[in-house]
Order: sequence, then structure tokens, then C-alpha cells
Amino acid sequence: MGSLKLYVDDQVENSFRRAAMKKFGYGRGALSRAAEEALARWSEGSEISDELLDTVQDPVSTIEGLLKHVKGVSSVDLQKQASKIRAKRTIAKSASSASR
Repeated sequence: MGSLKLYVDDQVENSFRRAAMKKFGYGRGALSRAAEEALARWSEGSEISDELLDTVQDPVSTIEGLLKHVKGVSSVDLQKQASKIRAKRTIAKSASSASR
């Protein structure tokens, strides 16, 4: 089993300790269990983010043609809509690949 020595802001530490004790109790190992869970979740999320970024080679070609039907909207609004569309599709893809 590995070990880490971390330095974090006092507020982050206090918040983490409270959350860990609330979930895992006040016994020995509660902080370790909470830290392991938090690190695992962060790592998993980071890997998924990296995979998602790798799938979009050229964002312009990815959204090209998706918004042809939109009329009378500013380019900023179109960009926001495009971001939402890409995010929904990416989440759907990651959810389907995670369920396999």
C-alpha cells in the first residue's frame, strides 16, 4: 500500500476531515478511506476528460453543419449552444462506453 504526504489549504483540510468523518465515522482509517475514494474519483474523471479531449480533433469540423437550422441568433449564442450540444454528445458517449 502506498502513502502520500499532501499539503492543502486549512479550509480544504477542515472541510475534508468533516466530510470524511461524516461518511466513514470517527474511527481509525476514516481519512485514508475518504482520501482513497476522492483520489480514485478524481483520477477516473481526469482520464475521462482526457479521452473526451482526444476524441475531438478539430472542434470546428465537429460542429460544422450542426447549427444550420438556427436563424436570428448571435454568434456568441451559437457558440454556447454548440458547446452544450458537444457536451451532451460526449457525456452520452462516455456513459455508453462505461456501461459496456
